[in-house]
Amino acid sequence: MKPSKKVLVADDDAAIRASIKSHLTYWGYDVREAVDGVQAIEEVSKDDFDLVICDGMMPNKTGWDVLREVKSNPRTRDVPVIVMVAKKDEPDIFRGYELGAEYYMSKPFTKSQLLDVIRFMLDEGGKTMIQRRNSN
Repeated sequence: MKPSKKVLVADDDAAIRASIKSHLTYWGYDVREAVDGVQAIEEVSKDDFDLVICDGMMPNKTGWDVLREVKSNPRTRDVPVIVMVAKKDEPDIFRGYELGAEYYMSKPFTKSQLLDVIRFMLDEGGKTMIQRRNSN
C-alpha cells in the first residue's frame, strides 16, 4: 500500500477545516490542520507536505503570507498551494498566481470540485505538476 499524501489545510473557519479534512481523509489523504497563517507556516517549516490548501484571508498571517513563505523557501517551493477565497475578485486571482499559487478556489465549492483539483495537483505517481515540469 502506498503511503498517503500529506495535505495541510489552513483556514480560520473550523467548520471549513473540518469539512475539508473529512473529505480528504475519506479519500485517503493524511490531513493536518492550521487555524491561521502563523500556525500554517510553523507546520510547513517542520514537516513535509505534498499539498497546502489555505484560506486567503486569515488572522495573524494571511494565506497570501503563507503562499509567499512556502514559495520563497527552497525546501518547500515545489509544494503546490491552493488558495481559497470567499470572493471571486480578479485582482486576488492574479495576486495569487503572481505569488506562485497553483490553483485558486472560490468558496463555496463542492466536494467533487475539491477532489478534482487535488487529483489534478497530485497524480498517481506522486509527482506534482511543478515537479514534472521542472524535471523536463
